[in-house]
Amino acid sequence: MIYIVNGFSNGMFIDPRIKRIDEPLSKQEFIEKVLNTKWKSAIGHKQMADCLTKFCGVTIPHDRINLNISYDDVLLLVSLKGRLPEHPSYVDYKNRLMFSLVRFEKQTLKDIEKSQKILKEITMEA
Repeated sequence: MIYIVNGFSNGMFIDPRIKRIDEPLSKQEFIEKVLNTKWKSAIGHKQMADCLTKFCGVTIPHDRINLNISYDDVLLLVSLKGRLPEHPSYVDYKNRLMFSLVRFEKQTLKDIEKSQKILKEITMEA
């Protein structure tokens, strides 16, 4: 499934060993993906959903759903640079948006071994 999201956490993964891969998108690439793919909104903030609706020219509903992200899922992630004012306007959002496509893979044995080595080094320093 493809989700449009404005954030996510590691608690949304169905497998704790899932590997996140971010691919930056331009504003135009993001809009094209929204217009040309079947997606589900998981935008948790009404103002963000309203801004994206204006921005993309298609209704992107506000929908605070719980995600259980798997290897087949893709996120169209919208994030903000900096903090917004108390009651943000469309312009406040529009000038601070960053976009990326996030996909997921299962960690390889090499990835796991590298992580274990780093953890061991960290615990030796403490």
